[in-house]
Amino acid sequence: MIEIIVNFVIFFIVIAGSLIFVMRLKNVSKGYRIFFATYILFWIPLKMLREYTSVLQNQIDASIVWLPLMVYGLVGIFIRPFVDYIAMTFRSRKLILYSAVIIGIISFIPISIQQTTLTNTIQSIGVGVGASMIGTYELMFKEQYTKNRSFLTVLIMAFPPLIADFIAAPVQSIIKVYAVSQANNYTFILSLMWTICIFINLIVILVLVFVKENRMLIGLARTNNKIQTNSTQLSFFGLLCIVGFLIAFVKFSNSGAIATLTIENMAKNLNITNEVSSIQAYTSSLFSFSQLLGTLFVSLFLIKKTNKITAFSVGIGIWIVFELTVSFINNPFAYFAVSSLNGFGYGILYNLVLAYVLALSFDKKKLKNGVYKIRKISPMGIYQAVLSTGIAFSSFYTTYLKTVLVSNNSYMIVNLSILAFIVCLEIMYYVVYVLDKRSFVNTTLLLQKQIETQKL
Repeated sequence: MIEIIVNFVIFFIVIAGSLIFVMRLKNVSKGYRIFFATYILFWIPLKMLREYTSVLQNQIDASIVWLPLMVYGLVGIFIRPFVDYIAMTFRSRKLILYSAVIIGIISFIPISIQQTTLTNTIQSIGVGVGASMIGTYELMFKEQYTKNRSFLTVLIMAFPPLIADFIAAPVQSIIKVYAVSQANNYTFILSLMWTICIFINLIVILVLVFVKENRMLIGLARTNNKIQTNSTQLSFFGLLCIVGFLIAFVKFSNSGAIATLTIENMAKNLNITNEVSSIQAYTSSLFSFSQLLGTLFVSLFLIKKTNKITAFSVGIGIWIVFELTVSFINNPFAYFAVSSLNGFGYGILYNLVLAYVLALSFDKKKLKNGVYKIRKISPMGIYQAVLSTGIAFSSFYTTYLKTVLVSNNSYMIVNLSILAFIVCLEIMYYVVYVLDKRSFVNTTLLLQKQIETQKL
């Protein structure tokens, strides 16, 4: 009873804090509040469901936990560039968002009725499609409300996932605690999360109606650095995408659904499943809160006081400390606590690269008759498709290896191998940094100027 009361208190505090935050935002075009609220609502099903896809599958068939997790990432590989193309063709990002929400509703219905590997995989496709819209939301917010101020977009768009996390976590916690107490109906009770998210998505559809979209601004990039078709700039963008791949790979190897499953397995090994159930739902919230702190740290301090390679190295250092620490941890509470380092490091690394990508656009395509044509796939679309590849690969890599390496050292082996990827990430980013200086002379100065002139 105490846990339920605490969860409801947290729920109402977050709702109140969210309203205050939205009302106090400045330096943004009119109409952003309803868009901001829509983005929060859109994030709630993603936060609530993708963390528990692995937990549900662990109960259905533990041998193939990797399948629905990998499908979640694979969807984005094809969807992200495709929706980019469709949005530019029809000059409407709202159309894409409507479609994603409807797909989510349809995919959640089967698992609400029957909990099997098939229905879990289907819902994971729906969640993956939803996650693929994150780039669409960020591009739309930049085009409609913050124009060419990339870091302001990154900073503001970092808040909705955190708010959604804290709204979803109490619901997750209550359902998880009740499911553990009703072991015979465990999977059915967990499936109530998907039923709830069907209704949340219906609300998203209604609220999206009130979001105004100036279709003439779609794809407009006045001051962005344009990628030319020369070897240096194409190499820069290709390596930048690989850096994004490695960031996604490392992040999804020890957070999200993997972290939730890891905590559950540690709890089972120590026979303390009931004690851990209440904090398990807040694993994602802790990560998101730490990610937000990392975002603020890099946006408001690191970039102002240092250069990008130094800022990136700080994030890498934090990730190395995290990986070394969790390699020797067998206690779920300790794992939960150090997850804050993971989120903080990710907040620095992901947003540094995201700001890079948001400041890029492809140069117009010159046709034979001398007419220039805007390219219908953006750097963001390609970048996020590569990110999805990293998500899919990490979901398979970590869960499969931990299944094969059935020993007390399995967690250590997997985490130490991830550590090697982190070292590679630092080396590759340095190459990107050098190519950036050769490719876009004004990029660093542009981003620096944006940060100095942008305030909430």
